[in-house]
This record gives sequence, C-alpha cells and structure tokens, in this order.
Amino acid sequence: MTETTPSDGDDDRPRVVISDTKLTSLATEREVFGDEVVLTQEPLRSPEAVIEADPDAIVIDAGTPMTAEVFDGCSALRAVVRAGVGVDNVDLAAAAANDVAVSNVPDYGTDEVSAHAVALCAALVRGIPTADADTTAGGWDWQVSAPLSRPEELAVGVVGCGRIGRRTVRKADPQFGRVLVHDPYVDDEEIRGLGAEPVGFGDVLRESDVISVHTPLTPETRGMFDEAAFDAMRERDEAEPGTILVNTARGEVVDEDALLAALEDGTVRSAGLDVLPAEPPADDRLTGRDDVVVTPHIAWYSEESKREVRRKAAEEARRYLRGAEPTYRVDPETYGVVPDAGT
Repeated sequence: MTETTPSDGDDDRPRVVISDTKLTSLATEREVFGDEVVLTQEPLRSPEAVIEADPDAIVIDAGTPMTAEVFDGCSALRAVVRAGVGVDNVDLAAAAANDVAVSNVPDYGTDEVSAHAVALCAALVRGIPTADADTTAGGWDWQVSAPLSRPEELAVGVVGCGRIGRRTVRKADPQFGRVLVHDPYVDDEEIRGLGAEPVGFGDVLRESDVISVHTPLTPETRGMFDEAAFDAMRERDEAEPGTILVNTARGEVVDEDALLAALEDGTVRSAGLDVLPAEPPADDRLTGRDDVVVTPHIAWYSEESKREVRRKAAEEARRYLRGAEPTYRVDPETYGVVPDAGT
C-alpha cells in the first residue's frame, strides 16, 4: 500500500517516508506533520528501494533494511526513526559516518510487553498450554501438566532491568516467591529498591525456576543464552523440573540450536517466545513443539501502543527536520558501535 500527500514537481518541502507495515493510513502522521512535508507511506523492503526513495527522513519498522549501502546511496537522508525499540536493522556505524541521525521509541508498549512476558511465565508455570492441547484432543487428565509447583515457591529471574524489565519485576513480584535480576548496568541498590535481588548471570541461570529475557540486542547480548548458559542451568538440583524460559526481547539473544538441545534433554522444561531469530521462522523446529509457545512478535501490541509509537516516531522525525533537539536519539556506543573520529 502506498499513500502520498499531494505535491507538484517543484515542491521543495522535505520528503518523509513511513516504511511501516503496521499502518493502514497516514492519519496520525498527517496530524503531526501538517503541510510541512511531503508524506509517503510505502513499505521499503530492499536497500535499492530505500535508495530510490531517498527521503529527507524515514520512519521504519523492523523490516526496512538500513544498510551501509543505503546510507552511502541516500543523498538527502538526514534522519532515521525506528517506530519501535530495536535498531538491529540499522547500520549505526554507517549512519554516523554519513552524518545521519538515528532514533527509536524506547518508551512505548512498556506495559504491554511486560504483561505479555508475565502472562507467558504464568501460563507455562501452570501448564496451561499442555492442558489446553490435551482437552482439545479429547482428553481430560488433570495430571497432564504435572508436576506443577506453587508459584510463590518459585524464583523468577529477570535478565535486563531497563524500562520493560523493571515493569516486569513489579508485575512478577506479587506472583512469585523470589525475583532475581541480572543487569550489570543497573546499581544493586536500585534493583533492591524494586523489591528484587541483584545477582550475576550464572546465579540467575542456576537459581531461577523461570527466566524472562529483557535485554537489547548488542554484540554483548547476541547469543547470550548459548550452550554454556544452558549448561549452567543443568547445575540445578536434578530432582527439580527444568527451567522455563520466556523471551520477549530479541530472538538473537537466544541461540536457537542451544535452546532446542536444552528442550530435548529437559534442561528447559518449556519456552515462551514472542521473538525468533528469523521472523517469520523458516522452519517449525520451535513452532512445531508441544513444549514451546510462540506468539508472532505481538508483545508490544495494543491499540493504544500502536497509536503511541506512531505519534512519537512522527514527532521525533519532525524535530529533526525542524532542527530541534531530538528526544530519543540512539547512542551508538550502547550497541557496541564507536563512531570514527569526527563523525
């Protein structure tokens, strides 16, 4: 679907492309920009398409490839705004080298993602997916999900204590006996102030009955849950059921092959995944399993959050075009990118 504001060939207004498949109209964006820009809605799915559009500013979703080729080839581009949190589809070093600003919208959908994470944790702790599958198939076995444990006897580990991680801690605390938090960039006292226990990564792996992942995707966190991480989970008491793993952060934080091996040998009892390394997945290795619940990257979604992210992304692009101070500019060093001197 392509929608464009009227313009003539001599229009010298800045050109803004909204490359986001979640939109059905440009109503919100028109409210933000008014007549200041030429506004186009067009999902751009290749570097060549982005270069051909060559906008002054672009609002993108996770499927718009902002590669080095794009930044080298777009002569007019001044700002990229990700209508979401993750910027893994943006070459931040190339953006900096070409003096293109990059922003995201990190403070939308916080309630939705944390609620989705805790809902997956609770559903798997109570064995709800297994029980539902059994009754759907004609069964009526109250032990089909056994053994189940009392939630207040369990420890939930939260890996990553940013906005969403903190909200998850608050929602998990009334349900579980202990809340453990691993985040080396958050002070221990701050974590204790949330009512949680600060612990190292190894401790959260060994001591948590349920783990909920809330880290950004960086060189440090890519593949964070790898074979070694699952080996650490195996150090739990053999009499205890396997760990429950929930990921609503980024698919690449969890090594898919290592997770599959851990599911096969029972190290991971079950997994709740809203994100996968490839979306949609190329195969059913995870989606086809009885011990895995997969939702299609919907943790962010509510009608309210959809309106919020659209408006905030458009407002950020407008700030750049007006020369105003951005609210959400991405720090490349957060993602392990150190711009060249002078850029």
